[in-house]
Amino acid sequence: MAEVKLKKKICLKRKEKPAEFVFTKYLKIKLLWKTKTDLDLCIFFTTKDGQAGGVFSSMFRQKKSDMGSLEEFPYMEHTGDKAEPSEGGESVEQINIAKLDDIDTANVVVLNYGKAIDGEEVNFAQDSGRVEIQSSEGDYFEVAIDADQPGHVYHVCSIKNRDGKNGVVNEGVVMDLGTAFERIPGFSLICE
Repeated sequence: MAEVKLKKKICLKRKEKPAEFVFTKYLKIKLLWKTKTDLDLCIFFTTKDGQAGGVFSSMFRQKKSDMGSLEEFPYMEHTGDKAEPSEGGESVEQINIAKLDDIDTANVVVLNYGKAIDGEEVNFAQDSGRVEIQSSEGDYFEVAIDADQPGHVYHVCSIKNRDGKNGVVNEGVVMDLGTAFERIPGFSLICE
């Protein structure tokens, strides 16, 4: 019988060097959390020629095209807002990526939409959330959403595509809407 080994799950800690990975078929990015809070998974990106864009739920602007496409640029697709979890379960939102050839940096962002709209305080550590990134080749990264600083936007991690190599870095930065608008290219797409 052939010897079989599992790839190690990598839990990314704060501000480490990029963890490299490859994927040829798909990359799945999942947001999972245990509370009834309305969290939203978004990717805001910069292309290699400097253009900004994003893939996020169509609930923000009521445009189905905001969810992206796997067959055409940006080769990313949001699978849609999910209902609240069953008792003891987790809520899940997912974005699938088919390729990153034209992307320089993809910023994985979680937004507490309901509390941002209502102007309520947010503590992401209370939501027991995490982002999981899994490649078709079996690479698996997990980033805890555990910061307790105030702010409605959590810049979880960034995926960098440099010279044909992909790397993911834990950013772990919580910010208010105004700061996210200024610092995250493409975030302005969901703002008035």
